[in-house]
This record gives sequence, C-alpha cells and structure tokens, in this order.
Amino acid sequence: MIAQDFPRTIGEISEDWLSQTLGAKVASYEANFLEGGVLSDAFKVGITYDGDPGEAPTSVVLKMAKASAEERASALMTNSYTKELRFFEDLLDEVPITAPKLYASFSDGSATSEFFLLVMEDLTQHSLVFDQVSDPPNAEYARKIAMEAAKLHAQYWESETTKLPWIGRPDGRYVFGLDELCKLVTDTWGPFRELWQETFGADIFSDEGDGPAEELTDLICGPKSRGIHEKIYEILSSRPMTVLHGDMRADNVFRTDPAAGKSVEDSTITFIDWQVIHAGPPGPEFTEAWMHSLEPEVRRHDKEFLREYHDRLVELNPAAAAYTYEMLIEDYTLSHCFWWTAIITIGINTLPLMAKPEGARMKALWGGAAVRLKTALIELDCLSLVKSLAADLPDDAGVAAS
Repeated sequence: MIAQDFPRTIGEISEDWLSQTLGAKVASYEANFLEGGVLSDAFKVGITYDGDPGEAPTSVVLKMAKASAEERASALMTNSYTKELRFFEDLLDEVPITAPKLYASFSDGSATSEFFLLVMEDLTQHSLVFDQVSDPPNAEYARKIAMEAAKLHAQYWESETTKLPWIGRPDGRYVFGLDELCKLVTDTWGPFRELWQETFGADIFSDEGDGPAEELTDLICGPKSRGIHEKIYEILSSRPMTVLHGDMRADNVFRTDPAAGKSVEDSTITFIDWQVIHAGPPGPEFTEAWMHSLEPEVRRHDKEFLREYHDRLVELNPAAAAYTYEMLIEDYTLSHCFWWTAIITIGINTLPLMAKPEGARMKALWGGAAVRLKTALIELDCLSLVKSLAADLPDDAGVAAS
C-alpha cells in the first residue's frame, strides 16, 4: 500500500493508528526494540484493547526503515526495502515455505521505498528464532532448512517470477543481491580491518591457520577484485535460475517453539527478512544460510546436506536435474566471495555501533560469525578456486564495467 500518512519512526505510533490498522480499538500499547538489523529496525508491540478485539492480534512486529539517512544508505543502494514490500504484497500467499502473516504494509511511494512500514505477525507467540550467538541450528535443523529451501527453489525453477524486475534481470544474468556493496570493497577493506582491530582488540586474521583466508581476502579485495567477481558471475549466470530468499542465516529463521514438544520433523520453519530476495542458482542460498550460522562441526556436513537437498529438488522438479550436484557445490563455494566482500562493506557502518550498550549482542554475533566464516573459507578451499579464476586477469582498470 502506498500512503503518505503513516508512522516513519516508532515514536509516531499511536493508539488511533494501531486501531485503524488492526481493526479494533486499542486502549494502550508497549513497544520494545528488537535487535536492530543491518538494513532495518524492528519493534515488538504488545497491545491492550478497549473491549473485545475479536481476531485482532495481542502483539505485532513493526518493521521500518533505519532512522538516520546514513544507516538507510546500504538498504537503499540494494533496493532492499522495495524487495521486501513487494514480496509481502505480491508473493506471500503463493510461496511454498512459511513466512510471517502480514497485517498491513505502507510505503512512501518512492522508487526505493525509503520509508516503509510492515505490520506483521509476532512469531514469538508460537515459535522461537535460532540465535546465531547462543543457539545456532544443529545438524537436524540445518538439514531441514535445506529441505525447505528445496520447496522454494523447485516451485520457481526457471519461472517467469525470476524475471520480475525487482527479483531478476531482463537479460537473465545473475547479480548478487548485495552487489553494490561488493563493488566498494577495494575501498572498504582497509578501514574495515582497522575498525575490526579497534572493536575486538586483535586483527581479524590473528588466529593460527588464518593464512589462506587472509590470502583469499587480499585477492578478492585487491586490484583484481571486480575481475574476480565478474568471473564468478560468468559461472553463476550460466546456470538455471530460481527465486532465492537470499538471507537464510540463523537469525532469520524461526522454528516451532521446542516447548511445544514437536520433533524437528514436525516443527514448522518460518523465514523472515526477505530484503535480499533475488533470482539465481541455488548455491548462493546455502552460503549465507550456513557460512556464519553453523558451528564448524555442523557445517562440515554441508556437502551431505546439499546432496540430500539436490535429490529432493530434482524429485520436486525433474527439470532441475540439469543443475548438477557438482555445479551446486562449485556455486556454494564461490559465493562465499560475494558474501564476504559485502559483509566487509556493511561492517564500515556496523562495527562502530558495537561500542554502544545495545550493540553488545551484535558484537558477539560478528565475533563468532568471523570464526565460522574463516573456517568455511579455508575448509572449502575457496582460495584455490579463486586463484584459478584470477590467474590471467589484469587489474580492474582493464575490466569492463558490468
């Protein structure tokens, strides 16, 4: 919905506005800030009604743009707000995996939806989010997430949906959802490394055995950065396309509250944060899902999970057999380069926030994720693949712009 008059900040929320939005008279409400995301902010709002509310919810989650223009910049650069709005307004009712119920959506009508608001189901009423810091998915749940992804990918395999302008490109070429951030990495890598040192008191590659990850980072952030990314794009663009959620990390995945006593098999998995939905081959989906969300002992089962995923994908859509298991593994491995360079650029605005009291969990999240990511980069031998791509590349001055 496009509307000129809707709350841009949590301070503008009122009982009257909630009453109009939820269809029942609100007597009072209490808003609590949920941990700030990289691209948006979210609040849990508990509601007390005046009289019988009928089917109106007793709590909702409000998701809105970052308050400051500086913090909104990354989201606007990648069109993240428009992507999530369009997902909830156009695809929510047809996707074969579970997403939060939507009560209302609002946008300022600009091309990038610089100001938006989603009023969504409060999943904590029945489900529990995985916590990347203290409660990451175990092997059973990592496998279940892969099986859920198979449903999404099978339904949209080589479909017209992949050609929608807010999901894919008219030429069918694969472009990573955060590509604009990757392009900045030759400028952001140095400052990021310094900020990391200031924030954590040690260089990001100070652990024993970090050498291959550091060498890889120097390659993909160095003078051949865009050329390397373009080589990876050539590979991924040659693959069949489907719709990718794009951000299946643990903090974006809920499961039925274990207190309900349901098994992993019977638990419902719900995916939030559809801000980087895009078209692509499946490999990149699992890079983000697992690289910094799974403890190394769980992530080391990744190829086993991907074999099961591939079997299920082909079972659901036989046309997907053209995308071989070997292609899936190569794409999964190479996509670490995209995510790592995007994270470096995101970190320029995110790391300074960790000095604030409310940034404590984010600091723990990034610190733990760095160890998991470095381990994945090394154990998947991303360096050898990238070295082979970079061998004959000139410096980026000789690379045509994409």
